Amino acid sequence: MPNQSFAYIITDWEKLLATVTANKDDLQFIDSYRQQLEAEAAGAREANMRQSAAQAAASQATRDLEGFLKRGRDMAEHLRFGIKTRYGKRNEKLKEFGLKVFRGGGRKKSTPQKPPPQEGTPQGTSPPAETKAAPQGATSETHNPS
Repeated sequence: MPNQSFAYIITDWEKLLATVTANKDDLQFIDSYRQQLEAEAAGAREANMRQSAAQAAASQATRDLEGFLKRGRDMAEHLRFGIKTRYGKRNEKLKEFGLKVFRGGGRKKSTPQKPPPQEGTPQGTSPPAETKAAPQGATSETHNPS
């Protein structure tokens, strides 16, 4: 049996119950099943309404949580900024608040400078590579005198 929607199932049950009720004189022997199905349909509708309400409440709780977290992050940043303002960024007291103490890094050693470019060449380009000239009389095709 393929998955069917809640609405499809309830509609199917309601049609069946209406038809059985219309023919209850002929179907006395299954009246207890009809009553049970009515109870199950009512229970299913009520459970579906509770489920929808719970989903709406969960969605609202999610939006509330996101709002609290966003505002809380902002307040935490304000506190951290205020602490750094009060004590300065180099004070060891910052560790107490879980903040990093700025100790300043030493300057990195400079790398050796490249030799200045050769005269006559534009800066940033290398001089053209020398090409070997083919010996005189040589060709790229093989010539066979016949």
